[in-house]
Amino acid sequence: MSKMKHAVSYFIKKAADWLFRKRSPALLVFRSGVCLILATVVGGWTVSVVYSDVGQFLELNYQSSNTTQLFLSLGFFLGVTATIFGVVWEYQIFRDERKRNEKKKTIVLEQRGLVDTSDTPLYEFVKNKCSWQVDSIVNDIRERIIDNVITRPDLALVKLSHIKTSISEKTAQYAASDISIAYGGIFPIPFSFYAGYLLDDESQITRFDWDRDLSSWRELDEGDDGEEFVIERPERTAKTVVLAVSISYPVDRLAISTVFPDQPIHYLSLPSLDRNNHWAKGKQDRLSGDFFEYCKSLLGLGVENIHLILASQNSIAFRLGQTYDKRNLPNISVYQYERHQSIKYPWCLRIPHKVGVTPIIVDTEFKHVA
Repeated sequence: MSKMKHAVSYFIKKAADWLFRKRSPALLVFRSGVCLILATVVGGWTVSVVYSDVGQFLELNYQSSNTTQLFLSLGFFLGVTATIFGVVWEYQIFRDERKRNEKKKTIVLEQRGLVDTSDTPLYEFVKNKCSWQVDSIVNDIRERIIDNVITRPDLALVKLSHIKTSISEKTAQYAASDISIAYGGIFPIPFSFYAGYLLDDESQITRFDWDRDLSSWRELDEGDDGEEFVIERPERTAKTVVLAVSISYPVDRLAISTVFPDQPIHYLSLPSLDRNNHWAKGKQDRLSGDFFEYCKSLLGLGVENIHLILASQNSIAFRLGQTYDKRNLPNISVYQYERHQSIKYPWCLRIPHKVGVTPIIVDTEFKHVA
């Protein structure tokens, strides 16, 4: 009985969506036809109202003439025609869209690490929004994380390095134009950056992020507030520099100066550091472009290696990785921050640009500063 009630409720909801909410030229014609039919039917009725009381009498009669009846009949015929035409047209649109959707596929790439999102997987969130095939790849490194600290980043890197192969296996029978990727996760910053670096812009990639206030996935659906980086440049330059980028939280300047005492430090910071300042896709794209241009300017100064310290949300780290030019920009090492450890930047993911050299995890050597 409950299944039947659920089925009836689902049918009514879908019918209501189709009749009143869905927008298309065909349904506009259909709804216009229905309105015209109702108007002609109501207009063709003979209205008779009689009211009597002691000393009062009121009578209202309406009878359409032959000419009026002709117009009503014509309107009724046009309404029926429009209704039928709208239904047939909408069915053709539905059939063509279904044929196109049979060729399309979205790969959902979810990275699970710092927060357990298994109860609300990104796959389910995306699937509810798609009318075509959706497949899932979950990169889960939670067994390497204890008390929010990743214990074996080298083993996590091995898992991450196979992402492109996994995607290729799931899309081998599809044209590149029919493939899209949905990305989201809560991961250590170096691995989020590297995921974007690996995927680059080879296909359509839509980014999602975890809303900690709502404990659910969310699209980048807000408007660009126009914030720009505040830049602090050191007075000297060198072949190896530190680039510290603050977006969600301020980077730990004291820890940076301790880990990198002898290297020039460049700071890029947003005026408002907030965990919810990243929900605009346009803003992320713009800031990633500014990041790319700044790295290019460092290349022009003779910089060969960049130590990247990044305090940002997951989707921005991924976007910056997408932007980073793996052919022309300097080698880059992306550092992990652990606030409660003696060395607050204990390791990095070093990404060299030399052909045949693979990225590796490098532990930070502590340098005592008097």
